[in-house]
Parts: sequence; structure tokens; C-alpha cells
Amino acid sequence: MRKIKLVSVLLAVLLTLGGILYLYSSVKVGIEIPPSASLLAKKESIPLKVEVDPNLPLLKLEIFLIQGTHKVVLYSGKPQNGLFNFEIDTAKAGLKDGKAQIVAKLLFPWGGEKTVYRKEVTIDGTPPSVDVVHQPHRLVVGEPGVLIVKSSEDTDQIFISLGEAKFPLLKVGDNIYKTIFTAPLFLLQNPERFYIVAIDKAGNVTRKFLPVAVKVKKFRKVKINLTDPILERIVLKYFDDTENALQKFKVINEQFREEDHKKLVEICRNSNGIFYPVGAFKQLPGSKPTAYFGDYRTYYYKGEVVSQSVHKGLDLAKYRHAPVVAANDGKVSFVGRLKIYGKVILIDHGFGIFTLYAHLNDFTVKEGDRVKKGDIIGYTDTTGLALGDHLHFGILAWGYATNPLFFFDKKYLNYNLYPYIGSSD
Repeated sequence: MRKIKLVSVLLAVLLTLGGILYLYSSVKVGIEIPPSASLLAKKESIPLKVEVDPNLPLLKLEIFLIQGTHKVVLYSGKPQNGLFNFEIDTAKAGLKDGKAQIVAKLLFPWGGEKTVYRKEVTIDGTPPSVDVVHQPHRLVVGEPGVLIVKSSEDTDQIFISLGEAKFPLLKVGDNIYKTIFTAPLFLLQNPERFYIVAIDKAGNVTRKFLPVAVKVKKFRKVKINLTDPILERIVLKYFDDTENALQKFKVINEQFREEDHKKLVEICRNSNGIFYPVGAFKQLPGSKPTAYFGDYRTYYYKGEVVSQSVHKGLDLAKYRHAPVVAANDGKVSFVGRLKIYGKVILIDHGFGIFTLYAHLNDFTVKEGDRVKKGDIIGYTDTTGLALGDHLHFGILAWGYATNPLFFFDKKYLNYNLYPYIGSSD
């Protein structure tokens, strides 16, 4: 009888232990690491999703990076459901550039373990190096320039940083990158320095000072007197009534102008790696400038200053609904309406250079069309903030205004631009 009881107890113990062992061995752990974690930079944040079913006492989860015999523990403790970020400095952790693995193991209370996740990754903690092949050493505000660089590796992003402005470089060969950039008008009020920023595919960042001196040029100061009839004409283009007309004019001239600038930068983010232009850019035939690049406009009402603006192109007057021609070869990237500029066409000429045709009446082209220098693309009018029929003509480098007079000068282009960017006649 005593033997039967002992056997029964042992059997119950074995069944209990077997059940416990079965529960622990049947634990399911789901671990998700995004594809971006396949390449780890010097400083990295590794996002991790853990799902445990069931969550048993005394169970332990260990997640680690292993490279050869070197092991770096990312997490060690009770398995928890949720999203986690593990910050790691691969260099400080003793990891070298090369292959490694992220491994997750369940550790059981009796000393056993089970590998539940394994992912091969590459450690890349070395930022790219950048050498300048060609650069301008000085730019007048509004002047275009060409930058050519060679990087030590293929980059994920590479661009010129200048305060708020960003001028992307386009790949043209084996780790060779080019772009056209400018010294924007905002440098007149906010001096900034040029930097080359290169980010490799792992996320390592190199920031290198680009020594380009900026020559500040004095532009015209223009005084504009606003009368009640002029205010009314402007305000009623944008609002249903003229109540608080001066306040509404400030919104139009300042807020709407800034919104148009941001929209132009957004449109100009994508540019062809082919440079289409040939020869000098063409001014609207038979036109005369009525306003110039860089004109600093101060608006007065009854002798009081009410607003300011800086003109970012040329105003070219001819006659009502005059045909507008493409200034050079390119591809139409935008046809539509902006706030200040009214009906607009943008032509991409490659490497970040766009021509802007504003205040138009009608279009004869559509987005995606290829155009040749001299092709009729639209007609002048007074759409947007324009009181008289004219063409606002601008040339932009990645959305930032340059002085069109440089582009009308064939000798300047053939000496400073075309030899380095790859086009000439």
C-alpha cells in the first residue's frame, strides 16, 4: 500500500514537472526588427517588437549582438510584450566594422536555453569622407556656382547645407557628385556658412566646411506708395471684402509670399541629373525690365511703412497677353497656380536649375513636356500679386532665387558653369 502511494506521488511529481517543462518549452516568442537595422552606424537606435505567449515566471529573455567571440547584451530580463528601443554606440561597445548577428534566447529556470531569433547585420561605424574636386571660391549674392565632390563610398544623402537652404548633389559617376547652388538673398540679413553634409547608408554623418566667400552686393531700394484704390484691387484678389485692408495686405505680401517660397522649394526638390540648356538663357523677346533681382521694396500707406519684400527675379513687360517663351531647353515640372505668383510654369533644366514664369494668363504646355529654347509656353497677364500685365521671370537653384542676369551672359556661363556641369554650345 505504501509503495502504491509512493509511486502515485512520484508519478504526480513527474507529471507536474513534465507539464511545467512542456509549458516552458512551448513558449512562443515573436521578435521583429525592421530591415533598417540590418546596417548599424556608429551610434544606433535599434527598434524591437516582442510578443510572448505565455509569459511564465522565472523565464528570462536575453537579446545580444555577437561578433566573433565578442558579445554585447542589449536586453536581459523577464520577457515583456511591447516595443523597445536599444541605444548602442558600436565603437564604445567594442564592435568593429563588419558582419555581426543579433540573437535572442530564452533562458529556462533549469539552465536550458532556446534560440528564438537570429538576424545577420553589418556594422558600419565609419562616416564617409568627402573631397572637393571643384568649387567656386567666392559668390556674389544671387550668383550660381558648381560644386563637384568625390566621396569615399556610395551615399544615401549628400547635399550643401546653408542655414535654412539645402542644395542636393546628384551622382554622376563612381562616387562623384555634382550640383549647382547659389548664395541666396537671405544671406543679406542672416549670414551663414556653407557645409557639405554626407550621410552613408548606415546613417553615419560627415559635415565638412565649404570655404565659399560671399560678397554682399547692394541692391536697389524701391519705395511703393499704396493708395486706397490699389489696396482694394490687391485685397479683392484674395479676400471677399476690403475690411482691415492693410492687415490683409500684410498677410498677402508676407505670409502668402513665404508660403509660395516653401512651395517652390518643395517642387524643386527633384531635378534631372541631365543638364539640358545650351548657350545663354533667353529673355522674353522684345521685353524691358521694370523691376530687378534683389530690389528691396518698402510699402508705404499715408507716409507710414506697412510692409517690405525682396524681389526674387525680373519683371519683364511687353504688351498685354504677350507670348512667353522657354528660356532654355528643359522639362516642364509644374503647371498651376501659386498665391503671389498666380498662374505659374516651372521648367527643370537639370542639376537643380529651374526657370519660373509667373503671373500668366494661360498655358500651352503641361507637366512632363520637353521644351526647347524659344518654344511658346504661355501668355502674360496679371494673375497673383500683379497690377500690370507682365512676366515675372525667375531662375531658381533648388528653389532659391538666383540672379537671371548671370544666365543671360553666354561668356559667364561658358567660363563658370558649362565646363563643369557638362553643357555648352
